[in-house]
Amino acid sequence: MTKNRIKSHPILDIPKKEPAFFYWDKLKLEAIKDEMISSALFANNIKIFGHHHKDGSAQGIFCANGQCAKCTVIANGIPVKACMTPVRENMIVESVKGLPRLPDVDKNPQISNIEHLEIDVLIIGGGPAGLSASLQLEQEKRRWIMHI
Repeated sequence: MTKNRIKSHPILDIPKKEPAFFYWDKLKLEAIKDEMISSALFANNIKIFGHHHKDGSAQGIFCANGQCAKCTVIANGIPVKACMTPVRENMIVESVKGLPRLPDVDKNPQISNIEHLEIDVLIIGGGPAGLSASLQLEQEKRRWIMHI
């Protein structure tokens, strides 16, 4: 098992979870099935996920909630956010050195089941102003959605 995992806690139970193995830059590592790639890398003491394309500075976890792209890695040939992408058995994960190269595709991807919504207001952000707007719109019986 990896070195950087919580194995016991004075209050919380640590459930036993199924292991999964993946590859990081050709090195076989152990993870917990379905945990985020970033968590698996941290558990294996890897905190630098790549380097910036302009100045070569180290990239890794910044926001940890999918809002930035600092944790971008290449997973099975596709650029993904490590903090939002679960580990899969035998997944090949590579660090990003510079700008990620997009995969070549022969045909347009199939896109289906697109939900169409009719709303009155789209609220961008869930801060004080966005929450206040949602309360006001709810009182006025307006249709709205919030993008956080």
